Amino acid sequence: MEIRHLRLVKEVAEKGSLTKAMDTLFLSQSALSHQLKEIENQLGASLFHRVNKKLILTGAGKIVLDSAERILDELDNAKLSVKKYASGNKGTLRVSTQCYTCYHWLPSLMIEFNKEFPNVEIEIFPEPNTDTVKQVLNGTIDLAIASENIDDPNLKSIELFTDEMMALVPANHPWAKRKYVNPVDFEEENVIIHSLPLEGVTLFNQVLIPNNITPKKVIPIQITEAAIEMVKAGMGIRVIAKWIIEPYLADKRLAVVPVTRKGLFRTWYAVTLNKPDTPQYIENFVYHLRCNIAGICKV
Repeated sequence: MEIRHLRLVKEVAEKGSLTKAMDTLFLSQSALSHQLKEIENQLGASLFHRVNKKLILTGAGKIVLDSAERILDELDNAKLSVKKYASGNKGTLRVSTQCYTCYHWLPSLMIEFNKEFPNVEIEIFPEPNTDTVKQVLNGTIDLAIASENIDDPNLKSIELFTDEMMALVPANHPWAKRKYVNPVDFEEENVIIHSLPLEGVTLFNQVLIPNNITPKKVIPIQITEAAIEMVKAGMGIRVIAKWIIEPYLADKRLAVVPVTRKGLFRTWYAVTLNKPDTPQYIENFVYHLRCNIAGICKV
């Protein structure tokens, strides 16, 4: 049984004759009569009987009509949703992140996203900012990728993924042979970070500051490759996400070691305004984030 059959049953049941259903279904009476016979042959039952020149549903016809109404309503709702989804989503999506290294996955993600939303322009705020969540609240950006779950009724946070932070050291460093390093071990080290303030650095806000530990020196270096070269040269250590440093570990001059016995982890969230009229393209972009980064491809 096809959709055209369901529409025929519904129209004939409402109009009472094939002749009156012609105007709605845009088919001749003979074509409609042929379709009706086709359905009844498939089902092995009559769907209508004639009473005073009017077609009245049989018991079997009522069963088909009930299903037809439900299915056709669902199809109509789906069409409306798709039209709204496709035509009502034009605009600019402004994105920022707390971590510069998170931008490496954007090109492939944007390609997939723009296949569905060619009329949405993605505007990237390239400078990492510890106040990305505040930027969402004040309307400067639409979506923040942040390593903090904000408890604010005005914001909506969706978990993306969790990564482990590892201490990157020269291969000849004493830490290289250890199972893990303790907070106190950082007191005698030069620590290379991406940028200030220290409160926005995972190592500091989760490990060093709570334990009142101050490294010998803190060196802000924003370029990952430059920081890695400094580590190779023995000028300091860098605590960095494991997935970021893995491509560089083919170089035997480098080694990584976990931070603390339990490890050092951070969870990333997509943060948007919590409002009922959030554009569909923002929700879709979050879906692509979860699918491309975390492999969570379920709505």
